[in-house]
Amino acid sequence: MKNVSLVFFVALLVNGFSARGQQPFVEGTIAYKVKLTTSDNRFFDGEFTYTIKAGRIKKELKLNNGYQYVLLVNSATKTAYSLQTKNGKNFAIQLTIAEIEENQKRYTGFTLKEDRNNGKVIAGYTVFKGDVAYTDGTHCEIYSTPQWYPDKSITYDRFPGASFLPLSYTYKDESDSSMEFEAKSVSISPVENSIFKLPADYKIISNNEYKQLRK
Repeated sequence: MKNVSLVFFVALLVNGFSARGQQPFVEGTIAYKVKLTTSDNRFFDGEFTYTIKAGRIKKELKLNNGYQYVLLVNSATKTAYSLQTKNGKNFAIQLTIAEIEENQKRYTGFTLKEDRNNGKVIAGYTVFKGDVAYTDGTHCEIYSTPQWYPDKSITYDRFPGASFLPLSYTYKDESDSSMEFEAKSVSISPVENSIFKLPADYKIISNNEYKQLRK
C-alpha cells in the first residue's frame, strides 16, 4: 500500500510540474532588438514589440530610418488593422484573421529540432538552440524557451502554432534582405486595454482601398 501511494504521489508531482512547466503567454509584452540588412547592404537598427492580452495582439516595429509598422489583432472579433501613413495621412487598413492565416500558410507544418541547452541566456531565460525546418526546404536558426508558448497560433508570422517562445532568430525574405531578432525583455504583467484601441486620427479603409492608394 505504501508503494502504491508513493508511486501515485510521484506521478502527481511529475504531472503537476509538467503542467506548470509550460504555459500560454496570455498577457504581457515582449520587446526584441532588430537588425535589418537590405539586399544592397544597408543596415538599420530598431525594435519590434509584441503586446498581448487575452487574444488581442499589438505588433509594433520601429526602425532608426523612421519606418514604423503597427498591426492590431483581435482574435475574438477575427479582425485586424494595419496602421499606415501615406502622403501625410493616417490610415487603419482593415484586415481579417483569415487574411493573416493565408499569409502564414507557407510557414505552417514546420518542425523544430532542438539542438542543445548550452547555457545561453536571453531576456532572463535559459534558451535552447534549434533549427526550424519549413516544408519548402528552407531553415531558420532559433533560440527559444519551452517555458512559454504563444496563446494564439497567429502571433508569430513565421512560427504559426508554435509550442515555444522564440527569443532569437534570423530570417531572409524574397528580396534577400535579412532581419535579426533578439529579445531584450519579456514582461509577464498586466496590460492596459487602451493599448489595443484604434487611434482617433486614423481613417478606417479596406485593404483594396489602400492598394489603390499605393498605385
